Amino acid sequence: MIDIFKNKPPKKNYILMKRYQSVEFKKKYSIEILETFFKEFPEEKRGRKRFKEKEIQNIKHLLYEEIFQKGIKIKADCIGLIKEKVDKEYITIKVSFFKKYG
Repeated sequence: MIDIFKNKPPKKNYILMKRYQSVEFKKKYSIEILETFFKEFPEEKRGRKRFKEKEIQNIKHLLYEEIFQKGIKIKADCIGLIKEKVDKEYITIKVSFFKKYG
């Protein structure tokens, strides 16, 4: 099981994997398809809100799945120093991978 820390994990338990420090995962998102759909069918938009936020959340879930797969592949014990950045077109998540000390 991989432990997750938003900030740096405790030094007495984990050591940084130098090769996998500040690994960046990046993905493009777009709500253009949804906007064109609702322009054609405006009656469907009723009762539905915050499409952009939901799309960003879905892309973040996909990126975190990639992060966990990478952690399993390299046999990391911990993921830490997580930094998320959302631009107009891209979502970027930077993480560092850690091994158990000793």
